[in-house]
Amino acid sequence: MNYKYNYKKLKKNSPLIIFIHGAGCDQTFWSLLNRYYFFRGYSTLAVNLPGHGDNNDRGLSSIDEMAIYVGRIVKKYSSKNTILIGHSMGSLVCLSILANKLVDVNKTILIGVAYPMFVSSSLLDLSKKDSKNAIINMIKWSLTSESKLRGSHLIGLNLPNLINTTMNKTENGILFNDLNACNKYLIEKSELEKINTSILIIAGKNDIMTPLKSSQNLNSLLKNSNIKTVDNCGHFHIHEKSNEVRRLISEYIEI
Repeated sequence: MNYKYNYKKLKKNSPLIIFIHGAGCDQTFWSLLNRYYFFRGYSTLAVNLPGHGDNNDRGLSSIDEMAIYVGRIVKKYSSKNTILIGHSMGSLVCLSILANKLVDVNKTILIGVAYPMFVSSSLLDLSKKDSKNAIINMIKWSLTSESKLRGSHLIGLNLPNLINTTMNKTENGILFNDLNACNKYLIEKSELEKINTSILIIAGKNDIMTPLKSSQNLNSLLKNSNIKTVDNCGHFHIHEKSNEVRRLISEYIEI
């Protein structure tokens, strides 16, 4: 197994943040947050799941397999204070890690999470037959009108182009693989209710891909979670509303 990730160690006892990307993306999705928290006292580790970014291994077909993969990496860099942050599919990977107790985690942040994370049959079919057009459609649905028109709060960033370029770097067939894994992932309600780890859910008010209502439903099932809503935000929260999302994360992890 080829383990690929961007790991920045600050010092031996520094808290560790693990970033897990969403479907069709890679660790570069987290570049700004990775850098931001490293320079504020955290060791950071952004994972490239198999088939994503520079990880040329065969893609994993289930969320649980992805969770095991991430868990093995995390165990190599044990910390007394470990924080998981996942976006979309990555948030399901976080849930699987917690539900199966794969590693000790202090806090978890789920960004753009839906549970269940059902994917439309039309998008699944398109991602299998024509991933380039599937990506174009996903970007169209994921971004708010404001984000499409004005881009990101990050000066000079062409957000649709950035997402398109990143997602087209994944191995052929990986997007379908990811979306299908999300679509099939289910946990027993009783297992969700057993998760004791502190969880923050960050939801975009205008997110079509993982609707606010679905995030709220998950929040009601978890015993130790809280949900924060970001206005005028679609599915790519950390780029569309970077300052607001960073503020919510920082308040939660108390820096």
